[in-house]
Amino acid sequence: MAATAAALAVVGGSVLGLAAPASAHNYLVSSTPAVGGTLTELPDRFDITTNDRLLAIGGSDSGFALRVIGPDGKYYEDGCVAVDGPSMTTKAALGESGEYEVEWQVVSADGHTVSDRYDFTWEAPSGFSPATGTSAPPTCASSGGSSAGPDASPDGAGSGSDSSATDALFIGAGGVVLAGVVVAVLLLLRRRPASAADDTDED
Repeated sequence: MAATAAALAVVGGSVLGLAAPASAHNYLVSSTPAVGGTLTELPDRFDITTNDRLLAIGGSDSGFALRVIGPDGKYYEDGCVAVDGPSMTTKAALGESGEYEVEWQVVSADGHTVSDRYDFTWEAPSGFSPATGTSAPPTCASSGGSSAGPDASPDGAGSGSDSSATDALFIGAGGVVLAGVVVAVLLLLRRRPASAADDTDED
């Protein structure tokens, strides 16, 4: 019985080990602009990269946002985002030099929404033409309020869904194994008293 209980504990721990990654939220691993960094040249795009694929189902980026707020309180993004694998990007635009704030929101591979914000410093190069910005968060010009954009990969959008489906399959398989072990233990415990009774009758 002790050996069986130990085996059950090992199997249960394995199942819980499979479930843990599936329930973990994505977290930021890199970004442009960098967290707390100083930007001296305007990149083509701003991006947020996480530790796992993002969940964009059916090519829809609903639930994703990447906002850039300047020292004047205005917004310097166009409202469109592109989701590709673990990354989300938007077209870069900035105004005058100063302290800026990035606000971002993504949908993790586990289906949960994750959001955060960070600051960076913008030191505009000589001859830079600042954008005017908007007083309210802009809405993407394309239908649906957000866009996958020309650089987004259809495979990237589907990969987040595939990741969640794979996690679900692993959890389901682990649950079946655990249930099978529990049933085997119960049957073993029921049979042993009967065997012991038979031995007593024979004596």
